[in-house]
Amino acid sequence: MCSDIRAEQATRGAQRALFRRFLLTLLVCFLLIVTVMALVLTCQLDYQERKLLESYGQEYQRILTFESDTKFEHVVVSNPNRLIENAVSVSKETITGQLEWVSGAELTVLPDGPSAYRLANRLWYHLFSDAPYLTLELSGKPARYWLVMDGGPRRSQLLRQGSWLIVALAVMVAVMSLVVWQLLSRTLLPLHNLAKSVDQISNGSLDAMLDTDLPPPEAKGQFGQLSRSVQQVMNRLKEAVRGMDNTVDAIAHDVRTPLSRIILTTEAALSEHSGKQESEQSQHKLAAALSDCAESAQKASQMLTTLMRIHDEQVGRHPCQLASVNLASLLAEVAAWYEEVAEDAGMTLNASALQPVLLQSDPKRLTQIAVNLLDNSLKYSQPGGEITLLCGEEDDAVWFSVRDQGIGIAPAHQSLIFQRLYRVEASRHQPGYGLGLPFVAAMVKTLQGHITLDSAPGKGSRFTVRLPKALAAGAISPAQEKNLD
Repeated sequence: MCSDIRAEQATRGAQRALFRRFLLTLLVCFLLIVTVMALVLTCQLDYQERKLLESYGQEYQRILTFESDTKFEHVVVSNPNRLIENAVSVSKETITGQLEWVSGAELTVLPDGPSAYRLANRLWYHLFSDAPYLTLELSGKPARYWLVMDGGPRRSQLLRQGSWLIVALAVMVAVMSLVVWQLLSRTLLPLHNLAKSVDQISNGSLDAMLDTDLPPPEAKGQFGQLSRSVQQVMNRLKEAVRGMDNTVDAIAHDVRTPLSRIILTTEAALSEHSGKQESEQSQHKLAAALSDCAESAQKASQMLTTLMRIHDEQVGRHPCQLASVNLASLLAEVAAWYEEVAEDAGMTLNASALQPVLLQSDPKRLTQIAVNLLDNSLKYSQPGGEITLLCGEEDDAVWFSVRDQGIGIAPAHQSLIFQRLYRVEASRHQPGYGLGLPFVAAMVKTLQGHITLDSAPGKGSRFTVRLPKALAAGAISPAQEKNLD
């Protein structure tokens, strides 16, 4: 069942799980807050009742001590309002032990007698019992009086305040839950869209994946950045798949041509000489056919070998073998190799402007780069044109370039010519398989440099390679690094 869960369902399920955990945490906090507030309010109310009753007791006891019982009764009877407001009654204890109401709030019948509800006997939680009373004894001359406070009205007020507090907290919880749900939805929206696109891609074919673009992230923040990062990875993956697809198609097309020639030439030679007595002429034709087969097979082998060399460069299979290189001397030597070729093609090879430049690099790779760039310029230049080799240095880098006056490259193709087996339609009649420049780009990357192209149709091209004067550690074999140390 787990394998049937889609990515979008998983992300939305994760959103709901996060929200449920948030709600559970919020409810626990809500109950904790309500409990703590109830305890605080109850203890505060109990404290206020005790202080109020003690205040009344001290005031009235002074009257009874320094005046008389009659004076005391006159005071409480003439001013009963404040007693009534605080639910306090003044009672006089009779000879039989019964309480006789004197003033204040209406006398409440105490179930266990006034002595059971003294201040010292009452705890805070008794406020919520069936008899929430407080009593205080006053000693008169000779009568005995009792102050009785009924906690029922204050308890009702406390319950009302608690109810309003619970309602307010409940509304706050509801609002917070709504806000958090909206926040989660907006925050995780890029993740949902990404998961939805992944589901669409995973359920479709490879062609569908190549034709599907991930939606742009619709939110900022970490998940938006995650979506952008995954989008970049997917785009690179799509480019890699397209490149592999194009490479396979090009290999199939280009290898099929020499192999077809081998097959057809071989079949023609065999059919022509089948059942016939060999003569000198037939032997000559057979030798020509076999020579053509060998040439076609050699071309296919060269193409596959170059592809393997490009792959080796990209995976770093062969570390650099460093040496001190005079770049001007190296380029001049390569130019000398091609002087006759350029002369036969009616072109001029100019290496007179080369400036002495020293660097620590791999001379074999540098030579191969220069050979490939020079061969490419000769291949796509017209008779009468000039090919110029230049080199120089800037800051901690060196550069060299090969400039020609050939057919040039349109801007739409300039970013593609460094891909394996890519050839512009106008250059397909030229020999080669579109592997020279990709091989150059791979070697330049190995040497920790980069190559640029400045070209325009009909105005020629200029390839410029920029390299560091010394390679950083990592591109050097351990043995070479030890020797340099």
